[in-house]
Amino acid sequence: MLPDRLDQRIAEAIKHQLADERGVSDTTSEAWRSRCEAATVAMFSDAERSVFIHRVSERRGSAAAHEIESHAETLRTNAIFFLAMKPS
Repeated sequence: MLPDRLDQRIAEAIKHQLADERGVSDTTSEAWRSRCEAATVAMFSDAERSVFIHRVSERRGSAAAHEIESHAETLRTNAIFFLAMKPS
């Protein structure tokens, strides 16, 4: 599969997951805001994620950047597993 198409499918899976969580989550909380930020980053291409994480590191520090990067990678991994198990 072409990388662009895979990124698109990953983004769709993450959007679907967030929509499911929205109904049972406190969407006014800091945890939800952080989750949405990480999800947005997870939907970026590799190059876009790299640029975003670099900018966060400069503006908010390396700990914040690492946390976002880690959560985004987890979301991407979960989406890939979901897509792999989903019937075509």
